[in-house]
Amino acid sequence: MAARRRIQERGGLSVKIVSYTVASLFILASIIPLIWMISSSMKDNISIYRFPPTWVPNVPKVVNVTLSYEGTDLQKQQDYELDAMEAIWFTWKKMQNDAVGALRVTGIKDGVVLYRADMPSYKFTLGRPQIVPTQLATHATMKLKLPQIRERKLTTFEWADKGAAYTGASTVPADLPETSSTVKKLLSESKVVKGKVLAISEKNDWWRFFDNYLVLWKMAEADKSSYGFPHFLLNSVIVTAATIFSHMLIGGMAGFALAHLVRGRIGAWLTLFFVATIMIPEIAILVPLYLTMDKLHLVDTLWGIILPHTAWGIVIFLFKGFFQQLPSELIQAGRIDGASEFHIYWRIIVPMSAPIFTVVSVMTFIGVWNEFLWPLVVARSPSVWTFTVALSDFQNRQSMGANVIMSSLVLATIPLMIIIVSCQKLIEKGVSFTGLKG
Repeated sequence: MAARRRIQERGGLSVKIVSYTVASLFILASIIPLIWMISSSMKDNISIYRFPPTWVPNVPKVVNVTLSYEGTDLQKQQDYELDAMEAIWFTWKKMQNDAVGALRVTGIKDGVVLYRADMPSYKFTLGRPQIVPTQLATHATMKLKLPQIRERKLTTFEWADKGAAYTGASTVPADLPETSSTVKKLLSESKVVKGKVLAISEKNDWWRFFDNYLVLWKMAEADKSSYGFPHFLLNSVIVTAATIFSHMLIGGMAGFALAHLVRGRIGAWLTLFFVATIMIPEIAILVPLYLTMDKLHLVDTLWGIILPHTAWGIVIFLFKGFFQQLPSELIQAGRIDGASEFHIYWRIIVPMSAPIFTVVSVMTFIGVWNEFLWPLVVARSPSVWTFTVALSDFQNRQSMGANVIMSSLVLATIPLMIIIVSCQKLIEKGVSFTGLKG
């Protein structure tokens, strides 16, 4: 007996080692793409396409430039503002793929500070398609675009206090870092910018790692004719929440009716009907479903996206299987006490069914939150787009690089991760009750 027990213990240890090894490999295989997505969302336009790929993004640089206007013929304030915009925007255009987090320009003359101008990278990304769509840099181009820059607040420009003395550096170091050296070369060789580079420096700015996220968040603010990513996320939240609520209400009651109210052959046929709907592919009913929504005048509305999801056959089937395993004595006791079927369902069944409600909620959330085809078909205008449709549109925009797309995916993944982590224990209980696998 002792020898047999030792053999069993050895065998059990081997099974544990194999199980933990396989589980660790699966976890690692799931985490690596997530880490890569987060890393890519913080990269610049060059490093995201670099080969061999790098896991750690380049730290964005904030470049501070001082322009001297000694000996220039600029007199009007608008001329200085225009020159500052040319220095910032034309330099940004030449370095749009580099890890530059912000460009700050200070203009001085006769030892007195004239202005300070500043533009972070996310504002350049938002304004690039309209302000500098090509590499052509001319004085007339920027003069034409200056009112648009002011209106959209793409660049911060402030006049200094009158008589404010300049106390910064007045020489350019010989050993400039690569980014500053490139900026100096571009400004020195520019035939448009009037100011001369007096001093230049750079420093790391870790907060600029999140500029790709700010691009998404500020889209509507920068362009009044478009909707921001928060609007698309809100649409997805509304559609998903309404679908989950309908599944809890309709699917739960239908499952209870099939489990405890409808018996015999009728119940079996109804169950078979709901299960059979699972086997119908979505693409097969896409056109009839669209025509139905069109007749109901629900095309291009959120209700048109929500209604086809109000009752899934798999949801009713899962509720039925769970409710059948609950003690029938409690239901009989409720009936003896004179409780109605609705009262029994609401007061007895629902409080005991948190695991299955959690499983159905998470399953519905994953399916509806990530759905693309039906919202793409039924939502014509951007006002009713969900985030999946918006992501498809972002990929077709010239200003939206792969790094911005990755940041949108990170934002869209956060709610899903929060729900799965917070409901993990209830999901395990629901899976064990329903027999739902993988």
